[in-house]
Amino acid sequence: MAKKTNQVGFKGILDVNFEEGRSTITEVTKETEYVYDFFKELANFNGKNVTISIKEDNEITPIED
Repeated sequence: MAKKTNQVGFKGILDVNFEEGRSTITEVTKETEYVYDFFKELANFNGKNVTISIKEDNEITPIED
């Protein structure tokens, strides 16, 4: 059977304020910053069967000779 995937992806700094019920993601590019309302985008998936993945990239220091 055919399948349609509804997906949104962000890469940026997540800021969640649980007390105020707000959350943004700030994407930084070479030219500017873009701020997205994370909860607004998440609401599009409310009540749906979803897969959620959160990833953080960290640089590591190589061994020096």
